[in-house]
Amino acid sequence: MGHNSHAGSEEDVGDLFSDCFWEIKGFKQVVKRIDDGAALTDNLAQLIQERADLELKYAKGLKTWSRKWEDAIAKGHEYGSLEQAMKCLTVEANETADIHLDVRQKLTGSSLESIKHWKNSNYQKTFVKWKQTAAAQEGFEKVQRPWAKRFLKVEKAKKAYHLAAKTLEQVKGQLEILEKDISTTSDALKKVKDKLSKAETENDKTKDKYRDRLNELDMANQQYINEMTVEFEKCQAMEKIRIEFFVETLRDYLGYIDVSKDARLTNSFQNIQYGLNEMSIEEDLKKYADQKGTGMAMNWPQFMEYDDVSNSMPIGNLQMRDNNSNQGYDDNRSNKAGSAAGNPFNGFDDMDSEWGDQNAYVTHPPQAVEVRVRAMFDYEGAEADEISFKEGDILIQLDEEDENGWCRGLLNGVEGLYPGSYVEVMK
Repeated sequence: MGHNSHAGSEEDVGDLFSDCFWEIKGFKQVVKRIDDGAALTDNLAQLIQERADLELKYAKGLKTWSRKWEDAIAKGHEYGSLEQAMKCLTVEANETADIHLDVRQKLTGSSLESIKHWKNSNYQKTFVKWKQTAAAQEGFEKVQRPWAKRFLKVEKAKKAYHLAAKTLEQVKGQLEILEKDISTTSDALKKVKDKLSKAETENDKTKDKYRDRLNELDMANQQYINEMTVEFEKCQAMEKIRIEFFVETLRDYLGYIDVSKDARLTNSFQNIQYGLNEMSIEEDLKKYADQKGTGMAMNWPQFMEYDDVSNSMPIGNLQMRDNNSNQGYDDNRSNKAGSAAGNPFNGFDDMDSEWGDQNAYVTHPPQAVEVRVRAMFDYEGAEADEISFKEGDILIQLDEEDENGWCRGLLNGVEGLYPGSYVEVMK
Protein backbone atom coordinates (compact mmCIF):
# COMPACT_ATOMS: atom_id res chain seq x y z
CA MET A 1 0.00 0.00 0.00
CA GLY A 2 1.46 3.34 -1.12
CA HIS A 3 1.98 6.28 1.22
CA ASN A 4 0.83 9.85 0.70
CA SER A 5 3.66 12.20 -0.25
CA HIS A 6 2.26 15.08 1.85
CA ALA A 7 3.63 15.82 5.25
CA GLY A 8 1.96 17.28 8.33
CA SER A 9 1.67 17.18 12.07
CA GLU A 10 -0.07 14.40 13.95
CA GLU A 11 -3.00 16.69 14.61
CA ASP A 12 -3.27 17.70 10.95
CA VAL A 13 -5.02 14.49 9.91
CA GLY A 14 -7.82 16.20 8.00
CA ASP A 15 -5.54 17.87 5.47
CA LEU A 16 -4.15 14.62 4.12
CA PHE A 17 -6.58 12.68 1.95
CA SER A 18 -6.96 11.44 -1.61
CA ASP A 19 -9.40 9.42 -3.72
CA CYS A 20 -7.82 6.17 -2.54
CA PHE A 21 -10.05 4.54 0.06
CA TRP A 22 -7.12 3.47 2.29
CA GLU A 23 -5.50 6.87 2.62
CA ILE A 24 -6.49 9.53 5.11
CA LYS A 25 -10.12 10.62 4.58
CA GLY A 26 -10.27 8.38 1.53
CA PHE A 27 -13.54 6.91 2.85
CA LYS A 28 -15.41 10.18 2.23
CA GLN A 29 -16.89 8.93 -1.07
CA VAL A 30 -18.22 5.82 0.68
CA VAL A 31 -19.90 7.95 3.34
CA LYS A 32 -21.28 10.34 0.73
CA ARG A 33 -22.99 7.41 -0.98
CA ILE A 34 -25.35 7.17 2.00
CA ASP A 35 -26.46 10.78 1.43
CA ASP A 36 -26.76 10.05 -2.28
CA GLY A 37 -29.02 7.08 -1.48
CA ALA A 38 -31.45 9.32 0.41
CA ALA A 39 -31.50 11.82 -2.46
CA LEU A 40 -31.99 9.04 -5.01
CA THR A 41 -34.97 7.79 -2.99
CA ASP A 42 -36.56 11.23 -3.29
CA ASN A 43 -35.85 11.21 -7.03
CA LEU A 44 -37.53 7.84 -7.42
CA ALA A 45 -40.63 9.13 -5.62
CA GLN A 46 -40.69 12.21 -7.87
CA LEU A 47 -40.35 10.04 -10.98
CA ILE A 48 -43.35 7.92 -9.98
CA GLN A 49 -45.42 10.95 -8.95
CA GLU A 50 -44.88 12.62 -12.31
CA ARG A 51 -45.87 9.43 -14.14
CA ALA A 52 -49.02 9.24 -11.99
CA ASP A 53 -49.86 12.84 -12.94
CA LEU A 54 -49.50 11.92 -16.62
CA GLU A 55 -51.82 8.93 -16.15
CA LEU A 56 -54.46 11.21 -14.61
CA LYS A 57 -54.13 13.79 -17.37
CA TYR A 58 -54.42 11.12 -20.06
CA ALA A 59 -57.45 9.53 -18.38
CA LYS A 60 -59.23 12.89 -18.10
CA GLY A 61 -58.56 13.58 -21.77
CA LEU A 62 -59.99 10.21 -22.77
CA LYS A 63 -63.08 10.73 -20.60
CA THR A 64 -63.76 14.13 -22.17
CA TRP A 65 -63.22 12.78 -25.67
CA SER A 66 -65.46 9.79 -24.98
CA ARG A 67 -68.35 11.92 -23.65
CA LYS A 68 -68.11 14.36 -26.55
CA TRP A 69 -68.19 11.76 -29.30
CA GLU A 70 -70.65 9.44 -27.58
CA ASP A 71 -73.12 12.32 -27.57
CA ALA A 72 -72.18 13.41 -31.09
CA ILE A 73 -72.65 9.92 -32.52
CA ALA A 74 -75.98 9.45 -30.72
CA LYS A 75 -77.31 12.77 -32.02
CA GLY A 76 -75.61 12.64 -35.40
CA HIS A 77 -76.63 11.07 -38.70
CA GLU A 78 -74.58 7.88 -38.67
CA TYR A 79 -76.76 4.78 -38.73
CA GLY A 80 -76.86 1.02 -38.82
CA SER A 81 -74.02 -1.29 -37.86
CA LEU A 82 -71.42 1.42 -38.58
CA GLU A 83 -73.00 3.56 -35.86
CA GLN A 84 -72.70 0.66 -33.42
CA ALA A 85 -69.05 0.11 -34.37
CA MET A 86 -68.27 3.80 -33.81
CA LYS A 87 -69.98 3.69 -30.42
CA CYS A 88 -67.53 0.93 -29.48
CA LEU A 89 -64.71 3.46 -29.93
CA THR A 90 -66.11 5.68 -27.18
CA VAL A 91 -66.66 2.67 -24.93
CA GLU A 92 -63.03 1.63 -25.45
CA ALA A 93 -61.83 5.15 -24.59
CA ASN A 94 -63.87 5.18 -21.39
CA GLU A 95 -62.60 1.74 -20.38
CA THR A 96 -59.02 2.74 -21.15
CA ALA A 97 -59.45 5.88 -19.05
CA ASP A 98 -60.65 3.77 -16.11
CA ILE A 99 -57.62 1.50 -16.53
CA HIS A 100 -55.21 4.44 -16.40
CA LEU A 101 -57.01 5.88 -13.39
CA ASP A 102 -56.37 2.56 -11.69
CA VAL A 103 -52.70 2.80 -12.70
CA ARG A 104 -52.50 6.25 -11.11
CA GLN A 105 -54.11 4.97 -7.93
CA LYS A 106 -51.59 2.14 -7.66
CA LEU A 107 -48.67 4.49 -8.29
CA THR A 108 -49.75 7.16 -5.81
CA GLY A 109 -50.99 4.62 -3.31
CA SER A 110 -48.87 1.48 -3.26
CA SER A 111 -45.60 2.74 -4.79
CA LEU A 112 -45.30 6.18 -3.19
CA GLU A 113 -46.47 5.00 0.21
CA SER A 114 -43.98 2.13 0.07
CA ILE A 115 -41.13 4.51 -0.79
CA LYS A 116 -42.10 6.91 1.99
CA HIS A 117 -42.26 4.11 4.56
CA TRP A 118 -38.95 2.63 3.43
CA LYS A 119 -37.11 5.95 3.60
CA ASN A 120 -38.44 6.71 7.08
CA SER A 121 -37.26 3.29 8.22
CA ASN A 122 -33.76 3.53 6.72
CA TYR A 123 -32.87 7.23 7.07
CA GLN A 124 -33.27 9.23 10.27
CA LYS A 125 -32.34 12.90 10.25
CA THR A 126 -30.10 14.41 12.92
CA PHE A 127 -29.51 18.13 13.36
CA VAL A 128 -27.16 18.50 10.39
CA LYS A 129 -27.00 15.15 8.59
CA TRP A 130 -28.54 11.69 8.32
CA LYS A 131 -27.97 9.51 11.36
CA GLN A 132 -26.66 6.70 9.14
CA THR A 133 -24.15 9.04 7.49
CA ALA A 134 -22.86 10.28 10.84
CA ALA A 135 -22.51 6.71 12.14
CA ALA A 136 -20.53 5.57 9.10
CA GLN A 137 -18.21 8.57 9.22
CA GLU A 138 -17.59 8.10 12.94
CA GLY A 139 -16.82 4.41 12.41
CA PHE A 140 -14.23 5.08 9.70
CA GLU A 141 -12.60 7.92 11.63
CA LYS A 142 -12.31 5.82 14.79
CA VAL A 143 -10.52 3.05 12.90
CA GLN A 144 -8.32 5.38 10.86
CA ARG A 145 -7.24 7.76 13.61
CA PRO A 146 -4.43 5.60 15.17
CA TRP A 147 -3.20 4.48 11.74
CA ALA A 148 -3.21 8.09 10.52
CA LYS A 149 -0.98 9.13 13.44
CA ARG A 150 1.57 6.45 12.54
CA PHE A 151 1.32 7.47 8.90
CA LEU A 152 2.05 11.10 9.77
CA LYS A 153 5.07 10.02 11.83
CA VAL A 154 6.36 8.16 8.80
CA GLU A 155 5.89 11.26 6.66
CA LYS A 156 7.71 13.39 9.25
CA ALA A 157 10.59 10.90 9.52
CA LYS A 158 10.89 10.67 5.75
CA LYS A 159 11.07 14.43 5.47
CA ALA A 160 13.80 14.60 8.13
CA TYR A 161 15.82 11.82 6.49
CA HIS A 162 15.60 13.39 3.03
CA LEU A 163 16.70 16.74 4.43
CA ALA A 164 19.66 15.10 6.21
CA ALA A 165 20.65 13.22 3.05
CA LYS A 166 20.51 16.42 1.05
CA THR A 167 22.67 18.23 3.62
CA LEU A 168 25.20 15.39 3.54
CA GLU A 169 25.52 15.60 -0.23
CA GLN A 170 26.03 19.35 -0.01
CA VAL A 171 28.82 19.03 2.61
CA LYS A 172 30.55 16.35 0.55
CA GLY A 173 30.54 18.72 -2.40
CA GLN A 174 32.05 21.52 -0.33
CA LEU A 175 34.80 19.24 0.95
CA GLU A 176 35.64 18.05 -2.55
CA ILE A 177 36.00 21.65 -3.74
CA LEU A 178 38.21 22.64 -0.79
CA GLU A 179 40.48 19.64 -1.22
CA LYS A 180 41.17 20.62 -4.83
CA ASP A 181 41.87 24.21 -3.88
CA ILE A 182 45.62 24.57 -2.91
CA SER A 183 44.87 27.79 -1.13
CA THR A 184 42.61 26.08 1.39
CA THR A 185 43.92 26.32 4.92
CA SER A 186 44.04 23.35 7.24
CA ASP A 187 41.61 25.00 9.63
CA ALA A 188 39.01 25.51 6.90
CA LEU A 189 39.47 21.95 5.74
CA LYS A 190 39.09 20.67 9.33
CA LYS A 191 35.86 22.60 9.84
CA VAL A 192 34.29 21.11 6.70
CA LYS A 193 35.39 17.62 7.71
CA ASP A 194 33.80 18.07 11.15
CA LYS A 195 30.64 19.29 9.44
CA LEU A 196 30.72 16.25 7.19
CA SER A 197 31.01 13.94 10.19
CA LYS A 198 27.98 15.52 11.84
CA ALA A 199 26.01 15.32 8.59
CA GLU A 200 26.83 11.63 8.25
CA THR A 201 25.73 11.02 11.83
CA GLU A 202 22.46 12.92 11.29
CA ASN A 203 21.86 11.09 8.04
CA ASP A 204 22.29 7.68 9.66
CA LYS A 205 20.13 8.70 12.61
CA THR A 206 17.22 10.04 10.55
CA LYS A 207 17.49 7.07 8.18
CA ASP A 208 17.19 4.59 11.03
CA LYS A 209 14.26 6.52 12.51
CA TYR A 210 12.55 6.58 9.13
CA ARG A 211 12.91 2.80 8.84
CA ASP A 212 11.58 2.32 12.37
CA ARG A 213 8.49 4.42 11.65
CA LEU A 214 7.86 2.44 8.49
CA ASN A 215 8.16 -0.83 10.38
CA GLU A 216 5.66 0.40 12.98
CA LEU A 217 3.24 1.38 10.23
CA ASP A 218 3.69 -1.90 8.40
CA MET A 219 2.92 -3.81 11.58
CA ALA A 220 -0.31 -1.81 12.01
CA ASN A 221 -1.43 -2.10 8.38
CA GLN A 222 -3.11 -5.48 8.58
CA GLN A 223 -5.22 -4.55 11.59
CA TYR A 224 -6.07 -1.27 9.86
CA ILE A 225 -7.15 -3.15 6.71
CA ASN A 226 -9.31 -5.56 8.68
CA GLU A 227 -11.10 -2.88 10.70
CA MET A 228 -11.63 -0.59 7.71
CA THR A 229 -13.06 -3.55 5.77
CA VAL A 230 -15.58 -4.17 8.56
CA GLU A 231 -16.77 -0.56 8.38
CA PHE A 232 -16.88 -0.66 4.60
CA GLU A 233 -18.99 -3.83 4.58
CA LYS A 234 -21.51 -2.10 6.85
CA CYS A 235 -21.93 0.58 4.17
CA GLN A 236 -22.11 -2.08 1.47
CA ALA A 237 -24.87 -3.87 3.33
CA MET A 238 -26.83 -0.62 3.64
CA GLU A 239 -26.41 0.06 -0.08
CA LYS A 240 -27.47 -3.48 -0.94
CA ILE A 241 -30.72 -2.94 0.96
CA ARG A 242 -31.33 0.26 -1.01
CA ILE A 243 -30.65 -1.35 -4.39
CA GLU A 244 -32.84 -4.35 -3.59
CA PHE A 245 -35.69 -2.05 -2.59
CA PHE A 246 -35.31 0.03 -5.75
CA VAL A 247 -35.35 -3.11 -7.92
CA GLU A 248 -38.49 -4.35 -6.16
CA THR A 249 -40.14 -0.93 -6.54
CA LEU A 250 -39.31 -0.77 -10.26
CA ARG A 251 -40.72 -4.27 -10.77
CA ASP A 252 -43.95 -3.18 -9.08
CA TYR A 253 -43.95 0.01 -11.15
CA LEU A 254 -43.61 -1.98 -14.38
CA GLY A 255 -46.46 -4.26 -13.31
CA TYR A 256 -48.70 -1.25 -12.61
CA ILE A 257 -48.08 0.59 -15.89
CA ASP A 258 -48.27 -2.54 -18.07
CA VAL A 259 -51.94 -2.41 -19.08
CA SER A 260 -51.54 -4.82 -21.99
CA LYS A 261 -52.75 -7.73 -19.90
CA ASP A 262 -55.81 -5.96 -18.47
CA ALA A 263 -58.92 -7.90 -19.51
CA ARG A 264 -60.95 -4.70 -19.85
CA LEU A 265 -58.62 -3.37 -22.52
CA THR A 266 -58.53 -6.70 -24.34
CA ASN A 267 -62.34 -6.93 -24.30
CA SER A 268 -62.72 -3.37 -25.58
CA PHE A 269 -60.49 -4.05 -28.58
CA GLN A 270 -62.24 -7.34 -29.22
CA ASN A 271 -65.63 -5.60 -29.18
CA ILE A 272 -64.43 -3.05 -31.73
CA GLN A 273 -63.04 -5.78 -33.95
CA TYR A 274 -66.21 -7.81 -33.58
CA GLY A 275 -68.35 -4.83 -34.50
CA LEU A 276 -66.31 -4.22 -37.63
CA ASN A 277 -66.37 -7.89 -38.60
CA GLU A 278 -70.14 -8.11 -38.12
CA MET A 279 -70.92 -5.07 -40.23
CA SER A 280 -73.25 -5.64 -43.18
CA ILE A 281 -72.90 -2.74 -45.58
CA GLU A 282 -75.45 -4.06 -48.06
CA GLU A 283 -77.99 -4.67 -45.29
CA ASP A 284 -77.47 -1.16 -43.89
CA LEU A 285 -77.92 0.40 -47.32
CA LYS A 286 -81.06 -1.64 -47.93
CA LYS A 287 -82.57 -0.57 -44.62
CA TYR A 288 -81.82 3.03 -45.45
CA ALA A 289 -83.42 2.61 -48.87
CA ASP A 290 -86.53 1.09 -47.28
CA GLN A 291 -86.80 3.84 -44.66
CA LYS A 292 -85.59 6.91 -46.53
CA GLY A 293 -85.23 6.05 -50.19
CA THR A 294 -86.56 4.01 -53.06
CA GLY A 295 -87.98 1.27 -50.82
CA MET A 296 -90.51 3.60 -49.22
CA ALA A 297 -94.19 3.11 -50.05
CA MET A 298 -95.73 5.94 -52.06
CA ASN A 299 -99.38 6.83 -52.45
CA TRP A 300 -99.07 7.78 -56.08
CA PRO A 301 -101.62 10.37 -57.24
CA GLN A 302 -104.69 8.87 -58.95
CA PHE A 303 -107.59 10.41 -60.71
CA MET A 304 -110.25 11.52 -58.27
CA GLU A 305 -113.70 12.92 -58.97
CA TYR A 306 -114.53 16.29 -57.58
CA ASP A 307 -115.74 16.12 -54.02
CA ASP A 308 -116.64 19.15 -51.91
CA VAL A 309 -115.47 17.42 -48.74
CA SER A 310 -112.17 16.12 -50.03
CA ASN A 311 -111.26 19.40 -51.73
CA SER A 312 -111.74 21.31 -48.49
CA MET A 313 -108.99 19.28 -46.70
CA PRO A 314 -105.19 19.62 -47.04
CA ILE A 315 -103.56 17.41 -49.64
CA GLY A 316 -101.25 14.80 -48.04
CA ASN A 317 -98.98 16.24 -45.34
CA LEU A 318 -98.30 19.59 -47.04
CA GLN A 319 -98.70 22.63 -44.81
CA MET A 320 -98.07 26.29 -45.32
CA ARG A 321 -94.96 27.33 -43.37
CA ASP A 322 -95.69 29.71 -40.53
CA ASN A 323 -92.53 31.76 -40.03
CA ASN A 324 -93.61 32.61 -36.47
CA SER A 325 -94.31 29.02 -35.42
CA ASN A 326 -90.73 27.70 -35.28
CA GLN A 327 -89.38 30.14 -32.74
CA GLY A 328 -86.50 31.08 -34.99
CA TYR A 329 -85.48 27.51 -36.02
CA ASP A 330 -84.10 27.04 -39.53
CA ASP A 331 -85.57 24.19 -41.60
CA ASN A 332 -81.98 23.42 -42.73
CA ARG A 333 -80.71 23.13 -39.16
CA SER A 334 -80.21 19.39 -39.47
CA ASN A 335 -77.83 20.00 -42.33
CA LYS A 336 -75.58 22.06 -40.06
CA ALA A 337 -75.47 19.35 -37.43
CA GLY A 338 -74.97 16.72 -40.14
CA SER A 339 -72.05 18.55 -41.74
CA ALA A 340 -70.17 18.52 -38.45
CA ALA A 341 -70.54 14.73 -38.27
CA GLY A 342 -69.56 14.21 -41.94
CA ASN A 343 -72.86 12.56 -42.94
CA PRO A 344 -72.97 11.90 -46.71
CA PHE A 345 -76.77 11.96 -46.64
CA ASN A 346 -77.27 15.58 -45.57
CA GLY A 347 -79.22 16.40 -48.71
CA PHE A 348 -82.09 14.17 -47.73
CA ASP A 349 -83.00 16.49 -44.86
CA ASP A 350 -83.63 19.29 -47.37
CA MET A 351 -86.03 16.98 -49.22
CA ASP A 352 -87.88 16.24 -45.98
CA SER A 353 -88.38 19.98 -45.40
CA GLU A 354 -89.42 20.62 -48.98
CA TRP A 355 -92.07 17.89 -48.91
CA GLY A 356 -93.60 19.01 -45.68
CA ASP A 357 -91.72 17.60 -42.72
CA GLN A 358 -94.17 18.61 -40.03
CA ASN A 359 -91.58 18.18 -37.27
CA ALA A 360 -89.61 21.11 -38.71
CA TYR A 361 -92.43 23.45 -37.80
CA VAL A 362 -93.28 22.21 -34.31
CA THR A 363 -93.29 25.06 -31.83
CA HIS A 364 -91.00 24.59 -28.82
CA PRO A 365 -92.70 26.24 -25.86
CA PRO A 366 -90.46 28.02 -23.35
CA GLN A 367 -89.33 25.95 -20.38
CA ALA A 368 -91.03 26.56 -17.04
CA VAL A 369 -87.79 26.28 -15.06
CA GLU A 370 -84.60 28.10 -16.03
CA VAL A 371 -81.98 25.58 -17.14
CA ARG A 372 -78.32 26.59 -16.90
CA VAL A 373 -75.79 24.71 -19.01
CA ARG A 374 -72.00 24.81 -19.19
CA ALA A 375 -70.04 24.70 -22.48
CA MET A 376 -67.79 21.63 -22.69
CA PHE A 377 -66.08 22.79 -25.90
CA ASP A 378 -65.52 25.97 -27.90
CA TYR A 379 -68.14 26.69 -30.58
CA GLU A 380 -68.06 29.31 -33.31
CA GLY A 381 -71.50 30.10 -34.76
CA ALA A 382 -71.70 29.52 -38.51
CA GLU A 383 -74.99 31.38 -39.12
CA ALA A 384 -76.40 34.73 -38.03
CA ASP A 385 -78.97 33.09 -35.75
CA GLU A 386 -76.33 31.03 -33.88
CA ILE A 387 -74.34 32.07 -30.82
CA SER A 388 -70.63 31.46 -30.18
CA PHE A 389 -69.08 30.50 -26.86
CA LYS A 390 -65.91 29.21 -25.19
CA GLU A 391 -65.39 26.13 -23.05
CA GLY A 392 -66.63 26.88 -19.52
CA ASP A 393 -69.15 29.59 -20.51
CA ILE A 394 -72.51 29.41 -18.71
CA LEU A 395 -75.62 29.66 -20.93
CA ILE A 396 -79.34 29.75 -20.15
CA GLN A 397 -81.18 27.12 -22.17
CA LEU A 398 -84.51 28.56 -23.32
CA ASP A 399 -85.96 25.55 -25.16
CA GLU A 400 -85.64 21.80 -25.10
CA GLU A 401 -83.25 20.31 -27.65
CA ASP A 402 -84.94 19.65 -31.01
CA GLU A 403 -84.80 16.38 -32.94
CA ASN A 404 -81.77 17.59 -34.88
CA GLY A 405 -79.73 18.25 -31.75
CA TRP A 406 -80.05 22.08 -31.62
CA CYS A 407 -81.06 24.23 -28.68
CA ARG A 408 -81.99 27.88 -28.24
CA GLY A 409 -80.24 29.71 -25.45
CA LEU A 410 -79.06 33.01 -24.01
CA LEU A 411 -75.46 34.12 -23.37
CA ASN A 412 -74.50 37.61 -22.20
CA GLY A 413 -77.88 38.98 -23.37
CA VAL A 414 -77.53 37.44 -26.85
CA GLU A 415 -80.08 34.83 -27.88
CA GLY A 416 -79.37 32.20 -30.51
CA LEU A 417 -79.04 28.56 -31.49
CA TYR A 418 -76.24 26.15 -30.53
CA PRO A 419 -75.58 22.38 -30.74
CA GLY A 420 -76.78 20.56 -27.66
CA SER A 421 -73.85 18.11 -27.73
CA TYR A 422 -71.46 20.94 -26.89
CA VAL A 423 -72.94 21.67 -23.44
CA GLU A 424 -73.87 19.85 -20.26
CA VAL A 425 -76.63 20.65 -17.79
CA MET A 426 -75.35 22.13 -14.54
CA LYS A 427 -76.46 20.40 -11.36
